[in-house]
Amino acid sequence: MQCMTLSDYFTEFARLEREQRQAQRQAEVDELSLYYQRLAQLYPQSTQSPQVNDARWKAQYQGYTDALSHLYRHEFTLGCEINVWEVSGLKRDEVRNTAVLSWWLDANASHALGYALLKQVIEDHLPGVDVLHLERGPYSVCSESLPLAEIQDRIDIEIFSNSLLMFWEVKIDAPEGAKQLARYHQLLQTKRRHLAVDSSQALVYLTTDKQIKCHTTPFTYGVTWKGLRKSFLTVLEHLPSNLQSRQLLGQYCQFIRNF
Repeated sequence: MQCMTLSDYFTEFARLEREQRQAQRQAEVDELSLYYQRLAQLYPQSTQSPQVNDARWKAQYQGYTDALSHLYRHEFTLGCEINVWEVSGLKRDEVRNTAVLSWWLDANASHALGYALLKQVIEDHLPGVDVLHLERGPYSVCSESLPLAEIQDRIDIEIFSNSLLMFWEVKIDAPEGAKQLARYHQLLQTKRRHLAVDSSQALVYLTTDKQIKCHTTPFTYGVTWKGLRKSFLTVLEHLPSNLQSRQLLGQYCQFIRNF
């Protein structure tokens, strides 16, 4: 009789354990197969696919497309497909788009929405700015501003009042310049000291998702065009449907959706 070595013992033990696992898995498979067989007997299903009436389906689809086409033509003749921002030549020009944005943010502008848009942007994206500053007195909006009359320090949008000072740097395709925001931040502090009032301050860097960065400088906020659009749409939802400014704002939100 040949004696089993320790190595032979562990080899045999591994074989028996492997066979046991295989038998257990097979038993589970057999049990699961039996379960589905019984389930199929309780709930028999037809193996034949339901017949589709191609002619009837085509007629229904044609009726749907015809109705949709009729509605579109009706809306088109009413001028509902007009987008004044797309045909105005703004395109992705930063100077022109800055002028339009400053108009929307101006409470005294002819859109007659007051400070609703600026207030919503502050609530959504500028946690360090109190929206009550907008109610404490009128504010002014100036595009292509020279806050200290120095040409090299031109600000895209300046918003100021006795209690609020905001600089907006607007970017679409152009990258952020070297030390640009740091220079603007210093300019913001200087202008605030010249005002000689305890005003709330903010430097807003408006740009695309690809260009957005996390800024750690105090009072500096990175805002994307998509975030701005979302804030504008929030205001849009609460405007009367027959308001002309609502139509213009909706067209504008559609225009900037790819910024």
